[in-house]
Amino acid sequence: MGTRWIVFDFGGVICVPPSDAASEVLAGVVGVTAAQLWPAYWPDRIDYDAGTLDAAGFWHGVCARLGRATPDAARLDRLVAADLAVWMDMNQDTLDLLAELAALAEPAGDAAPGLALLSNAPIEMARHIEEQDWSRLFRHRVFSADLGLAKPDARIYLHLCARLDARPDQLLFIDDRPENLTAARALGIESLHYTDTPTLRADLARIGITAAASPHL
Repeated sequence: MGTRWIVFDFGGVICVPPSDAASEVLAGVVGVTAAQLWPAYWPDRIDYDAGTLDAAGFWHGVCARLGRATPDAARLDRLVAADLAVWMDMNQDTLDLLAELAALAEPAGDAAPGLALLSNAPIEMARHIEEQDWSRLFRHRVFSADLGLAKPDARIYLHLCARLDARPDQLLFIDDRPENLTAARALGIESLHYTDTPTLRADLARIGITAAASPHL
């Protein structure tokens, strides 16, 4: 097997999509409903993830699209905190799989692939993720906002290869967004479309990567 690194996305893979309850909390800070929030949330998100737009600029845009006043410093802090909370509902099945894969790699050294994280995440989320115990399962963590680049820009995958000192064909990339997978495959990176963790386990087994069950984190 030529795979040296298994690279995981974060949103929609390690965390689950935003819950209705968390969405309503975030929307409430803005002063709208969740149904109103999300269409206004996404247009500038890629720039926020890439670090070309800061939190103040991002939330100014969201509030302007919704006809709400520009948030002051205190409200901006509440928005950032609620936004982090929206994306921190963890997928325990994926965390279990990560723990198993990390345990498999420890005694095997270079004989088993290491774990890396490649996430589109603004600065605040990147630093928050790094504080989580589960993030230590990754030998390398690469965040879009630190690079000024976001998936599916080909340059972020090339940076990842350089960071891991690996060729594209030595990586296995797991993401839930087809456009990110397409960009990775164009560079020769084998990629798996994440839909749920049982399917991912089956896909990994099919290509010869099998992790033994381990206790919950």
